[in-house]
Amino acid sequence: MSFRFSRCLALAAFRALLPVVVLAQEPPDGKLAERARRAGEVIAELVREPDHSPPQSLLRRASCVATVPEVLQVGMGVGGKVGFGLVSCRTPNGWSRPTFIALKGGTFGFQIGAQAADVVLVFVNKNAPRLIASTSFDLGGQASLAAGPVGRNLSAETDYKLNAEIYSYSKTKGFFAAITLTGTKWEIDSKANREVYGKGGTGNVDVQELLSTSGATGPELIQPFLASLRQNIGQGNAE
Repeated sequence: MSFRFSRCLALAAFRALLPVVVLAQEPPDGKLAERARRAGEVIAELVREPDHSPPQSLLRRASCVATVPEVLQVGMGVGGKVGFGLVSCRTPNGWSRPTFIALKGGTFGFQIGAQAADVVLVFVNKNAPRLIASTSFDLGGQASLAAGPVGRNLSAETDYKLNAEIYSYSKTKGFFAAITLTGTKWEIDSKANREVYGKGGTGNVDVQELLSTSGATGPELIQPFLASLRQNIGQGNAE
């Protein structure tokens, strides 16, 4: 069997598998509460071990925090990843109503197998809500992206205020570690937003408005995620 034929076969298999992966990972309406609950757990896990978590000085400056539990990565000659989560931003009255999001991407090279990773993105740019509200963008494209520092204090050579606008972390097992997600596509999960915030699952939901509105009076479904942000990162009041 030629290399070209093998590669084409692997690519065809991957394309056939990816829709199944998306359907398996994208939660139906009844599982949105579970997504919010699990996202809150991931935030708690992120800060559980001070020597292996983002520095508090970085988290205090976070303008928005996104959590995507169980980003599924699949390799069959070529690789791909997909995951669904939430993001909330600071407002004058605490963390905003979160918008539901998706991360999707692909990589090339010889790969085989699958694994799931919990991903956290820490935005430090004050213009982050406007970027987040975009229909879609590539991480590392419209905003600079870097693997996030870990430990109680930032190392001398790391200046998060100058080097990047988004810092990324991932956990496959054990501790969180820095990860680069450059080229991964960020998308708004409009269907989930309509189910949670729309009237009967219909009509458009203004993401910019969500991210500027305090989540304290939002639906019960989102509260576990917001409670975890308040407990583990801070009250969320914008300066």
